Amino acid sequence: MATISTQDARAVFTQALISVYKERTAPTAFLRSFFVNKEVNTLQLRIEVQRGTEKIAVDVERGTEGNRNQFSKSSEKIFIPPYYKEYFDATDLDFYDRLFTSTGTVDLITFNQWVDTVVEKLGMLQDKIERSYELQASQVLETGIVTLTNGDNIIYPRKAPSLVALAGPALWDAGTSNPYTDMENSCNFARTKGKVSGNIFNFIFGTAAFNAFLNNTVVKERADIRRISLDAIRMPQKESFGGVLHGEVSVGSYVCRLWTYPEYYDTEAAENIPYMNPKKYVCLPDNPKFVAGFAGVPQIMGKQPNIGAGVAAKRGAYLVEEVLDELNTAHIIRIKSAGLMIPVGIDQFSTTQVLA
Repeated sequence: MATISTQDARAVFTQALISVYKERTAPTAFLRSFFVNKEVNTLQLRIEVQRGTEKIAVDVERGTEGNRNQFSKSSEKIFIPPYYKEYFDATDLDFYDRLFTSTGTVDLITFNQWVDTVVEKLGMLQDKIERSYELQASQVLETGIVTLTNGDNIIYPRKAPSLVALAGPALWDAGTSNPYTDMENSCNFARTKGKVSGNIFNFIFGTAAFNAFLNNTVVKERADIRRISLDAIRMPQKESFGGVLHGEVSVGSYVCRLWTYPEYYDTEAAENIPYMNPKKYVCLPDNPKFVAGFAGVPQIMGKQPNIGAGVAAKRGAYLVEEVLDELNTAHIIRIKSAGLMIPVGIDQFSTTQVLA
């Protein structure tokens, strides 16, 4: 039976934990898939935004000086993202008592099983944080306000035309409404105000909104929802979990991909809360300028008790730490993250409520 010494096992465990954790497939989420990761090791996230234009050049006479161009400075936005820290006590796991025994050796099979168990529990903690990031993305797309427990809400100033609430005969369950007109207006907003290039847009529907779309009289008369191969979808959306592609339709000069996202999350107060508002849809370009920013998390530099020599500050979406708490006889495994979903292209998407 292969064994290693207890003293060696502690050092090997730390290395094995990080190695196996890195090999673990990170959970993917549909709304988050539209945000591109940006990682720094500072407390704050600095995002530069400069609005684009579509002005044309004016011809000049030959031999003249030409037209002088001046570029306004880009506006730098500074954010302090929310901080997440989840942990568990490894000494509470079943394998721990069997791992460090009085014999001074550790069975390798038991050791590997323990590492796998710890990584599984660590993954569950990461999934909790990932759901918070998915909720952030949902809040950005619906209202532009990221609601935090500590009350320091982060507000992205969206233009009024990007937040539409239909009423009266324009509601999609009314006999006189035309969903294609509303969808074309959404595309026009992103194209003209957000300066989006390309004419392919993603429409993510809430469940009730999509049912109203399918049952609308105008939609039934056209009945032109076409199927589309996943090969035509951007890789992040293709590999993400939860988004259901129903096909595509032509709206004016645009091609619209139709998605639903029937996924839910739980809180301490309620269960099965949908990420997508059932009565709304969100219109997004194929490649929006969205950033999932990850700032640095609190770290102790230099030599750390029970951990060994410290290293330079690490950057990344997640930081895994192992701490031996001798006072409380606890072997703590924790994961930390400080991320924020940032719609850099604030005018590149819109939200429409189609039902009362």
